[in-house]
Amino acid sequence: MKSYVSVFSFFLVVFSTPAQVGINTEEPKARLEIKSSDTEDPLNTDGILIPRISRFPSDDPTTDQNGMMVFLATTIPDYSKGFYFWNAEESSWFPIQGNSSKANFYEAKKETSPENIASSIYRKGNIGIGTDDIEAKLQIDIVANSDEDIKKGMKIDNQNSEENNLTTYGIENINRSLTNGTKYGIKNNVSGSGSGIHYGIFNETFQSTGTNDIYGIFNRVGRTYGAKSNNYGVYSEIGSSTAQGNIYGIYSKAQGDRNANIFAGYFAGRLGIGATPSTEYVFPSEKAKEEMVLALSENGIMRWRPPTYYPYVSSTSTTGTFTIEDHLGILRINDNLSSVQLPEASKHKGRTIILVSWPTTSDKPLSFIDGDDLFDVTTNSKVTSIERGTVLTILSAGNRWLVINKYQ
Repeated sequence: MKSYVSVFSFFLVVFSTPAQVGINTEEPKARLEIKSSDTEDPLNTDGILIPRISRFPSDDPTTDQNGMMVFLATTIPDYSKGFYFWNAEESSWFPIQGNSSKANFYEAKKETSPENIASSIYRKGNIGIGTDDIEAKLQIDIVANSDEDIKKGMKIDNQNSEENNLTTYGIENINRSLTNGTKYGIKNNVSGSGSGIHYGIFNETFQSTGTNDIYGIFNRVGRTYGAKSNNYGVYSEIGSSTAQGNIYGIYSKAQGDRNANIFAGYFAGRLGIGATPSTEYVFPSEKAKEEMVLALSENGIMRWRPPTYYPYVSSTSTTGTFTIEDHLGILRINDNLSSVQLPEASKHKGRTIILVSWPTTSDKPLSFIDGDDLFDVTTNSKVTSIERGTVLTILSAGNRWLVINKYQ
């Protein structure tokens, strides 16, 4: 009975007088001061137990409870385990935080800890996920023999549902560094390990409605700003001298209905083909007139020509046997030559050659390859030479050469 009376007397004094209260001290320095049993060797019961709860009250506290403290004993959605106080002005439970100047993350545009899970956060230091060997602002490592269930280093899913005309991005990458070394926007390195399909970049782009253009890859390169180096929209190197299988530098497949303009490749400019500049062919950029054909000039430039166009070559001061090459259409035979050799008929079936022997040129013998000959159907005889002042038009039949026209 005495203990109950003493406790009652204690609370009567505390709550009915403005006196200070001390526990384990006779000289309290505040309204309530509690001293530990021993500052150097405290008991495991030296402290204050704040009310412990596993969830917040269903009915929010009022202004009368402004500043009321509780200890959330378990993590629940949007709230981590820890001390909280009721902020009546915000009508919300706020966590009791430590020194915000030493926080791992700050709230954006502030130097205080984030208020809640919805706050934007930042930090000045670098971040490593899966590694402490950090070489970037954000470095993510999937650790071998540890993160076996993780298949993706990073995944971004932009499901912005706002219907407006603003541009959205999955990733926006800007490199404005001032280095004089190599600069990359994106650098991918896909190792050769594994036997499955390997992709350096895999794009899927869709559009269900509308008339706006769709691009799988759009490159804007070399809006030169004074650069005078080589500029490549796409530069591809593939394979080696020992590579096997089908190897494509570029493979393009285009499909559409019969009303669509379908191009597997479209070049708005000159097109060059060749292993080196010395062996390249350059196609014309202008559109040809009706029924014109492409013809190759000696400098590798393709030009539009009428279908009756024949490249003209003169033997000039050449001596010995003149060998007719693939590009020749008309040969002027001068007197310095000893003979003229025709190409192999089987490799030039359908080809027409015009031989022009100048009036001052003596008769010149014709030589052939692999048993070919030149046959004149009008005389039913073989022709073995071209006479002085003669224009001879011949055609390959595949197994021999035929005289088509002869002017003298």
